[in-house]
Order: sequence, then structure tokens, then C-alpha cells
Amino acid sequence: MYKVSRFTATSLLLAGLLLLSAGCGEKQVQIRGNVTLDGKPIDTGAITFIPNDTSKAQTAGASITLGEFQVVGNNLPPPGLYRVEIRVQKKTGKQIPAGSPSPPGTMVEQTIEAVPARYNSKSELKQELKTGENKLNFELTSKK
Repeated sequence: MYKVSRFTATSLLLAGLLLLSAGCGEKQVQIRGNVTLDGKPIDTGAITFIPNDTSKAQTAGASITLGEFQVVGNNLPPPGLYRVEIRVQKKTGKQIPAGSPSPPGTMVEQTIEAVPARYNSKSELKQELKTGENKLNFELTSKK
């Protein structure tokens, strides 16, 4: 039976982990950045990256808080071209019926989309994501 020193065992373990992690991160992207509307950071919202080729990649997204976002998790998208949707809900000050499954008569505050459709449902935003870190800056305008 071989006797392996603690140093040798630890070194082999660390070398193995480095090799594994080098292969795993090759095709992942990290995404973080800023979103402004008319020059001001968006208070709260959501950003979604939708792959052009939905058969080869998954959708990824994040919350926007004080104009900043970061996509995190185990399912980071691979490099490629993505359509970007940015959504921001704004309260109108009006009360409307909550609808089902809420009890009849329940009222909630109405919200509307605060950014133009060209940034969400009809998004014109495209972004090429590359392997490694992607620092993005989206400067949206409410006017055309």
C-alpha cells in the first residue's frame, strides 16, 4: 500500500479541480451592466436575453435595481446573438379590479409599461454575448 503525503494529495486534488473548472467555464458568459431611461437609472425592472437560435441556447434574465443588473445562476447562457427585452412597470395611480382568483370587489393599483415597446414586446435591441465577462450599458429613450 502506498503512503501519500497530505501535501501530495492536496496538490493532486487542486490540480484536478482546476482542470475541471477550466473546461466548464469555457462557453459561459457573465453578464452585468446598467440601464437608463432618458439619462436616469431605472429604479426597478427586468432584463431578458432571448437567443436568436432558441434551439441552441436558453433565455436568461435578471432584475434591474437602481439601474444595475447582473445575470447569475447555474444556467448562464452560451455566447451568441441575443434579443434584449427590458420591462419597467409604472403605477398609474388608478385602482382597477384584481380579477380572478381574487375575491370579487378586490381592487389593485394599475400599472403600465414605462418604456416603449421597441425595448420589450417589439424589441429592437440586439446584443452579442462573448465568452467571459460582458459589461453592458443600455441607454433607453422614451422618445423616438
